[in-house]
Amino acid sequence: MLGGKEIPLSRILGLESKCIQVVDRKTQTTFVEKVYGDDVMKVFYGHPAGLAVTTWLLTNRFLSNLYGAYNDSAASKHKIEDFVQALGIDVSECSKDLVEYVSFNDFFARKLRSGAREIAQEENAVASPGDGRLLVFPKINETTLSYIKWAPIELFELFNKNQELAGRYRNGACAVLRLCPSDYHRFHFPVAGKVGITKTVPGLLHSVSPYALEQGLPVYCLNKRTMCELKSNEIGSVLLMEIGALFVGSIVQTYRAGTQVNRGDEKGYFKFGGSTCVMFFERGQIEFDPDLVKNSENGHETLVQMGERLAVAVK
Repeated sequence: MLGGKEIPLSRILGLESKCIQVVDRKTQTTFVEKVYGDDVMKVFYGHPAGLAVTTWLLTNRFLSNLYGAYNDSAASKHKIEDFVQALGIDVSECSKDLVEYVSFNDFFARKLRSGAREIAQEENAVASPGDGRLLVFPKINETTLSYIKWAPIELFELFNKNQELAGRYRNGACAVLRLCPSDYHRFHFPVAGKVGITKTVPGLLHSVSPYALEQGLPVYCLNKRTMCELKSNEIGSVLLMEIGALFVGSIVQTYRAGTQVNRGDEKGYFKFGGSTCVMFFERGQIEFDPDLVKNSENGHETLVQMGERLAVAVK
């Protein structure tokens, strides 16, 4: 307390907020992202002491399960209205009225009303699997995925030491979709094809926000994640990965393995927290849309919605 006012711990520690610039694809304007829990992220990841506590205590599954159980319970329902107002969520897109959601996670993993998202119709299109902030990598650097401020991510480690997978996507292309708490948190298939089994790789639950990614931690390799391959007639094999995050221990798959799926069909959903979908494509199979490439090269994520065209198959 100072002068009768509560001072955030982040200010006491002298930590600065991240200025996360995102390009709105619809308007082609750049905005500064509002980070949900900004003060908390600064304390957890903006200071060595906070990072040590976070790594030791806050990323474990026990706390995630405990917090998840609360958000699954009716006791958490009161959080919904404040959450909607704080983040400016458009509830007109929801498939139900707010009063119909029985818990916070019920709302967080909400479905959208029919027609709320348009799915790219071009025969050779690759669609966004969800709503979020997108970075694209037209060509992975040999076997390493890297970005301006990230720690290098080795495919061999990311793919849970699976040399066959690492070899298949070597020199391929990649798209990383970062979901914020305000986003729609169901994810979908980007292309049509026959889909395999989703395998879970156990791990920690670090935040996937820029606060964590810029600490030199290979977060995607450390965190719990799921992997699944889809065989497409147009673009060969596509590896679909969902990555858990701080307090996000639940990645729920709703599709049936071994079936033929269409572009835009639901694959699953995340429970509470910001999370990430990653797509890997084999070498020479797809070409990302130019605006996405330009924004990524300039160090900016692009705000996209589920179903939007991200790339096309190379014929």
